[in-house]
Amino acid sequence: MSATTDARLRLVFALLTGVTLLSWWLGTRDGGEAFSPSVAITVSVLLIAALKVRVIVWEFMELRHAPAALRRFADAFLVLLMALLLGLHAWGLHAAG
Repeated sequence: MSATTDARLRLVFALLTGVTLLSWWLGTRDGGEAFSPSVAITVSVLLIAALKVRVIVWEFMELRHAPAALRRFADAFLVLLMALLLGLHAWGLHAAG
């Protein structure tokens, strides 16, 4: 592994750690009340998770060196998955209220 690659992966790891702490902070920010839904916090945490998945797949699973069609498929799959999760969340809020 080259020094440039090693430095980039360390930077990515530090970024992922920071984003994980941010999502943890957002998740506990609601005052610690059990099962109190917050749409903004839930959407934020899901979008942070999507960012983390994309960074991990592109950097650590080396998708950035894959053929363009595979990269587009992986990104489209992630967008579809996040849309499904956000839709299920919205549907659950609508059904509950």
